[in-house]
Amino acid sequence: MNYDVVGLGTVVVDHLVLLAQHPVQDAKTNIISDAYQVGGPVPTAQVLLSRFGKRNAFIGSWGDDQYGPMIEQDLKAEHLDLTASRMLPGTRSGYAQVWIDEQAETRTIACYRPEHWLQPHELDTALIQQAKAVHLDGWPQETCLQAAQVARQAGVMVSLDAGSLKPGMSELIPYLNVMNCPRRFISEYLQTDNIHAAGKALLKQGPEIVTITDGRRGAWLFSSAGSLHCEALPVLSLDTTGAGDVFSGALLYGILEAWPLDRVLKFACVTAALKCERLGNRDALPTLAEIEAVLQTRARPI
Repeated sequence: MNYDVVGLGTVVVDHLVLLAQHPVQDAKTNIISDAYQVGGPVPTAQVLLSRFGKRNAFIGSWGDDQYGPMIEQDLKAEHLDLTASRMLPGTRSGYAQVWIDEQAETRTIACYRPEHWLQPHELDTALIQQAKAVHLDGWPQETCLQAAQVARQAGVMVSLDAGSLKPGMSELIPYLNVMNCPRRFISEYLQTDNIHAAGKALLKQGPEIVTITDGRRGAWLFSSAGSLHCEALPVLSLDTTGAGDVFSGALLYGILEAWPLDRVLKFACVTAALKCERLGNRDALPTLAEIEAVLQTRARPI
């Protein structure tokens, strides 16, 4: 069976903790509410794509600890094919504590990254070669690079949600068609805070489309046709966790639908903004109907 998107990357269990405000150091505060969810840049984007009707397969791994079954059950329930993924005996699954400050509309994350990954020789290359797109987050470094190389050789589109700076970025970027990153990435990777200079510099390194997100300042898209800017949607932001993951998934959806780039960018911005109005990354995902309703009621161009 051919898939629209094959994903490879980190999968974690997030423990979301909602606080009225972040406590000062060496102090206590009450928890308003908490919940567990399965997260990670690639699986979150793929769950969104799955709900939008795209066929997905995920390549990843998790441990045989208490979180492993939660991860497997969640991704299967969201219709992600896991035949190329597996549980690694004797290892720990990825885990993160996410403290959400309700007053400041920020979140603080402490995470445990898995120390054991699928290796390059364990990749299901046939699965990758038959996909329309491969979506990556840069982890694990060597396996991710191998997947990108296999995909490009087969004429498969390669998309990256860069997130934070990771080892091997300079080797991976030349194999990309689509690259999304937050503003902090360009500061770390290119040592510049100039978004337009960064967008042009990243295009020269290989990608055909580069997007740079900057929270309340919106997002930029760069391509050979020039640059586009989308203002941030004014929303009451409850939880920004996973906003970049959702933006990347929506971006990829629009590209797969062959929309004009201005519509692709608007769609991604609105999708990520609507997600931030709700807690988490499952119940928080907007529907296509909700997104279209917002796009149609925007009174001025973005």
